[in-house]
Amino acid sequence: MGESKVTVAITTYNQKETLLQCLEWIRDIPQIANVIVVDNGSEDGTAEILPELGCGFIYFDEGIQGYGKVWNAALANFDTEETVVFLEPQFFPGKKSMQRMEKILRGQDCGIAAPICNGSFYSQNITIKSLDSLCALEDLPFQEDAAFYRSLDVEHGIWALSRKTWQELGMFEEKLCHPKNVLLDYKLRLVENGRQPIVCRQAFAYCLSGGSISSYFQAFLRTDDRKALKDKWHMNYFNVLPSRNLVDFISEQKDAPIRVLEVGCDLGATLLEVKNRYPNSQTYGLEINGPAADIAGHLAEVKTGDIEKGEIPFAGKFDYIIFADVLEHLHDPHGVVRLCQEKLAAHGHILASIPNLMHISVMEQLLSGRFQYEDTGLLDRSHIHFFTFYEIRRMFQDEGYELQEIKNTITPLTEKQEKLLNKLLAISENVDSHMYETVQYLIKAGK
Repeated sequence: MGESKVTVAITTYNQKETLLQCLEWIRDIPQIANVIVVDNGSEDGTAEILPELGCGFIYFDEGIQGYGKVWNAALANFDTEETVVFLEPQFFPGKKSMQRMEKILRGQDCGIAAPICNGSFYSQNITIKSLDSLCALEDLPFQEDAAFYRSLDVEHGIWALSRKTWQELGMFEEKLCHPKNVLLDYKLRLVENGRQPIVCRQAFAYCLSGGSISSYFQAFLRTDDRKALKDKWHMNYFNVLPSRNLVDFISEQKDAPIRVLEVGCDLGATLLEVKNRYPNSQTYGLEINGPAADIAGHLAEVKTGDIEKGEIPFAGKFDYIIFADVLEHLHDPHGVVRLCQEKLAAHGHILASIPNLMHISVMEQLLSGRFQYEDTGLLDRSHIHFFTFYEIRRMFQDEGYELQEIKNTITPLTEKQEKLLNKLLAISENVDSHMYETVQYLIKAGK
């Protein structure tokens, strides 16, 4: 029996020259059985060359369409192999990576697999400086388990879908337009059906330019994606990014049977990250939003509940209790931290990320007489408590914890902010520069 083949579906918009480069590159990949080009209304002459490319093609002459419709067109109008790789033309897959993603989809009931790439972020990000570097990476030896990294934040620049999956789950949601949102909806449907998307760290792609084709569409796709997602999933936010900085605090050996609880686990991305790193761990989540808890419940043992009602509804004690940007949303964070003492094992820890109200951007607002709430960020309108470095330290120490590690995340300051910071330091007492530079503090507190 020969090697399994894949179909490649390239979605493009005003990228004629890049498309030609990509087609030239993938012609040398033996695992590709056929190629489909879906042109989303290009105006740069792409339409005129489509019949000359030697592959299947679709051209939306009625203008730009949402990606739900674009991806469905590729699946509905052509015969495909068991695996379809969707990519944008600036993403060049490694010569061996198609085979590796196809193997993952064939061997794991995950539905979606994606490579790592310099044009991606978060779990898929890797530094690749050239196509030569891409080829060299593919020849490196890898541990077998490196292929099976389960993640909710698979991105839309290049990814693979199994025929079995779309036949069972159905096609993409055509009410959604931005590729990020179309793929988000599909990933949630995957998880509901017991699948977990995989980032294959043995598969690689090189991106010619930063970002993806969707950046071209921001001005055109004036859509109501957010409302459509909210109406369907009954959630305002969809956090698919794990709190990796908090998981980094876990110090046990990889095979340790640790018990981890996340309060406010949202869709379960962080608990999935714990399971990736510690396969013998037992993971639990408490989430106040029922629909989010339903999704996370496919990834860990999750219950719907409000910790401020004084209960942690799980038996036994935990090695780690995680609060990822949660304590600031509580009416009594001191009381909740105190409650956790009862549920932590003898050498257990709280891991917490907490936004810093003293950040220079907030100080700028205050000095101009403003304190403007926003949907997200330091002044998220759902924040109930605000913290500074000293208030964070006081809370944990007052409740009987030892602060074992404190880290911070910072963002680059503007020239104006740098000048303001220096002026504030000159008139402040018992203050260090990190107290103005830090966006978020990361805490490891032990009993």
